[in-house]
Amino acid sequence: MTEDFITKIEGHGRLKVDWKKNQVTLEVAEGERLFEGIVVGRPATEAAWITARICGVCPTAHNLCALKAVEDALGIIPDPTTILLRQLLLSAQMIQSHTLHLYFLAFPDYLGIDSGLELKKKHPKYFRAALTLKEVSDEIAKVVGGRATHPTTTTVGGFHKTPSANQLKELKRGIQEALREAESTAHLAASLTYPEFKTNLLFLSQVGKKAHFNIYETVKTQGSDGTTWLIKDYKKMITEEIRRYSTAKFGFYQKKPVMVGALARLAIQGGNLNPKAKRFLGRAKIDFQNPFHNNLAQAVELVHFTEEALELIDRITEAPKPANPKGLTGLKRPKTGIGALEAPRGGLYHEYTINERGSITKANIITPTVQNLGSLEKTAQALIDQTKNLGKERRAKLLEMLVRAYDPCITCSVH
Repeated sequence: MTEDFITKIEGHGRLKVDWKKNQVTLEVAEGERLFEGIVVGRPATEAAWITARICGVCPTAHNLCALKAVEDALGIIPDPTTILLRQLLLSAQMIQSHTLHLYFLAFPDYLGIDSGLELKKKHPKYFRAALTLKEVSDEIAKVVGGRATHPTTTTVGGFHKTPSANQLKELKRGIQEALREAESTAHLAASLTYPEFKTNLLFLSQVGKKAHFNIYETVKTQGSDGTTWLIKDYKKMITEEIRRYSTAKFGFYQKKPVMVGALARLAIQGGNLNPKAKRFLGRAKIDFQNPFHNNLAQAVELVHFTEEALELIDRITEAPKPANPKGLTGLKRPKTGIGALEAPRGGLYHEYTINERGSITKANIITPTVQNLGSLEKTAQALIDQTKNLGKERRAKLLEMLVRAYDPCITCSVH
C-alpha cells in the first residue's frame, strides 16, 4: 500500500494504491476551510473580497464569479465596458494559472528535470518564456484589477478604478511579446511524448450565446454527450458526494464522473478559438480520450487567451468610459443570485441568497476541482488496470503524472 502525498500539485492530495488488490483511491487530506459559512451574515458586497481568498492561484475567477452572483440577485447589469475589463482580467487569470502549472508542475515530468526550479539552469529558453508570460499576465491583473492576486478595484456593478489609455497601450506592447512566448509554449507542448492511454471521458464546459470561446458571459453548460442546461439548473445537474477518505466533496454530472477544464473546453468549443490558437489545435492532434493531453490543451489555451487579451484591449480603448458603480438599494424580499464562469480548471459556480438588509443568508460554491475528483479517481483506476505489465515504480510515476495532468487545486476543493 502506498499513500505518499503527490508532489508538484496545488495542495495536499494523495493516491492510495493497494497493489495486491490493484485498487486506487484519491484522498484529499487538507482541512476544510468553510468559506460558504464565512460569508453568511456578511454584506453581499464583501462576497467577492472574501471568496477570492479561497485560492492564491485563481483568486480573480472567484472574485468575478462572486460579483456575478451578487449582481444577479440584485438585478444589476454592468455596462459593456465593465464586462470587457472583467473579460481581460479573466484572460490574465488563465495565462497566469496555465503558465505556472505547465512550466513548474507538469512540464518537468517530460523535460527530465525534478522540478520547475531546474528550468533556469537546464532550459533557460523555457524559463524566459515562463517569466515573460507570468510577468505580463501579472501586469494585466495589476493594471485592471489593482494587483497581481486578490483584485482590489473590482466591485458590484463596476470598478472602483479603471486603467488609463496609456496604461492599456503599454500593456498591449507586453502582450504582443507574450504572444510569441505563448506560441513557443504550444510548440513545446506539442513536441512532448505523452503516455499512451485511453479512457472514456465525459466533458462539461460552460458556453455563451454567441459562437465565441466564451468563459465569462456564459449562459448554459454543455456536455460532450450532447446535453445542455441553463446555469440556473446547475444544482440539478451537478451533485456532490461526501467520501469518508476525503475532506473534499466529489462532484458528479448526472451521477457520472466528469472532466472539466482546458481539455473539456477544447472538446466542446474548440472550433471557436482565436485564429492562432485554432491553427495550433488543428496541428496538435489532441486525443480527447487521453487525460494527459489536458496539458497540451492548456498550452493551446495560452495562445488563445493571449490573443484574446490583445483584442480586448483594442475594444476597451475604443469603448466609452465605464459607468460609476451604482449604489445598492434595499431589497423588498430576499433574493438569490447565481454566478458562473470558466476558471482555469473548469466551470465555477457561486450562489448567494441576500436578505432585505443586504446580508448573505446562504451560500453555495462548486469548484472545478470538486467536479474533477470523481473523474480523476476513475481514470487513475483505469490506468492501474491498463498497466499491469509495467513495474510498480513506473506505474506509480504514471499515476503522479496523471494527477498533475488534471491540474487539481486542492485548496479550492476544500473551500
